[in-house]
Amino acid sequence: MSETVMRLALRDAHAAFGAVFGLQRGWEVPLHYGEPAAEYGALRGSAAAFDLSFRSRFMVTGPDAGEVVASALAGHAGELEEGRAGRFALLDAEGNIADLVLAARTGGAAYLLSGEPERREALGAALAAAVGEGFEVRIDDRTATTCAVGLAGPAAAPAMARHVAEALPGRLGPLHCAAFEFHGFRALAVRASGTGEDGFELVLAPAVASHLLGTLRAAGIALAGWEAMETARVEACIPAWAPDVEPGLSPAEADLDVLLGIPGGREGRILAAFLLEGDPVPPGTAVVDGEGRPVGEVRSCLRAGGLKATAGLAIIEAAAAYPGAALRAGGAQLLVVAKPLYRRRTEGSSQRW
Repeated sequence: MSETVMRLALRDAHAAFGAVFGLQRGWEVPLHYGEPAAEYGALRGSAAAFDLSFRSRFMVTGPDAGEVVASALAGHAGELEEGRAGRFALLDAEGNIADLVLAARTGGAAYLLSGEPERREALGAALAAAVGEGFEVRIDDRTATTCAVGLAGPAAAPAMARHVAEALPGRLGPLHCAAFEFHGFRALAVRASGTGEDGFELVLAPAVASHLLGTLRAAGIALAGWEAMETARVEACIPAWAPDVEPGLSPAEADLDVLLGIPGGREGRILAAFLLEGDPVPPGTAVVDGEGRPVGEVRSCLRAGGLKATAGLAIIEAAAAYPGAALRAGGAQLLVVAKPLYRRRTEGSSQRW
């Protein structure tokens, strides 16, 4: 039996803008709009907008919402102040990462949680399981009823002020959130980005999101497809569930324990960044040392436009994963390098994923 293919609510809008579609992580998404290199260039050089609606979205509200969120997620989600957001992990019974979640406390007793595309059911189940007897809480899956639009790049803040909400960039520091109105319609903004650039993630009703994309496009803001976003993600060394974490990595192996402030768990190998001679190799390609001994495998690998090189992430034995280590993958030389592969060279570069 074939798996169900999910389709974006804004598919028709993307098609009208010239999108070329493809299947990624269970969703039919715009791969590009005709010029992937130009889309990537806009993201790195000015600003680009993109559809993030493939990510799951859950609203958790009520007097006990904070306790539910804190119980479901590893990290310090229970310490989020109103108007703040943070990155957290959902862990399975073995302590492995089961989802990577952006959580925003949008009100005193209201939270928006956004997770990886494939892990919608897992996140929903974890939230439901965290509801104790007598709790006053409501959990709403908003994935199908809302859209998420990203705007990122060195000029993302000016573009937001000029075309979306004039006061918003000044109100939001990194990993802050706020409700706002776009042409009279209520929306939510989180200052966060998975691209290595300054950025905003906006949650809106589908009709409003379509209007937003049209407004940005008419103003000359580029639309970026999956290929440009994925290149930026890998260059920033931000792991995705697939293909980086899915096989069951502990927080320490995923190199996220310190960043997220959670117990590391199993050690002995680590998700390392690399440069590779030649063309990209597929996920699962073995990484070997100078004697041909397997020491890991490639997870993400692509041609990185900002580096003009093949780059990616690989899970490698810790003893062989130090920067400068010379290994091989797919018959080509692989060089382990420090993270991130790309570092933003603009003001505000201290913003973390």
